[in-house]
Amino acid sequence: MELVNFLIDHYYLSVPLAVVIVLLLISNAKKGGKKISAQELINFSNQDKALIIDIRDSESFKSGHITSSKNIPLKDLINRCNEIKQYDKHIIVVCDMGSSSPNAGETLKKEGFDNIYILKGGINGWKMDNLPLI
Repeated sequence: MELVNFLIDHYYLSVPLAVVIVLLLISNAKKGGKKISAQELINFSNQDKALIIDIRDSESFKSGHITSSKNIPLKDLINRCNEIKQYDKHIIVVCDMGSSSPNAGETLKKEGFDNIYILKGGINGWKMDNLPLI
């Protein structure tokens, strides 16, 4: 209750803080590419319009990954961008929980790639939707 009273009494501090928080959330939501659902990823994949890049480490990738995904660990992404350039498809970036993918998306944008998408929830979200891994 004290916090609410403080925020009301000091509205000239509270309003700018709220605006900054909202702007940060909006900025972070757009970072790295458009967020897509597992169903949207499946649709792109079924139409052969997507290159799925799994940025997890090799061990995680080997323990289970999305069909037809390519493993390029985040630490190797810049050095292996030439492997992506040969494809003329949408790029869908996948990580464990969807938190590292925006950074990878930003890296790819800096390297000149367009049409970058991020799988919401990453592999964990994929599993929660009861979708198969190979």
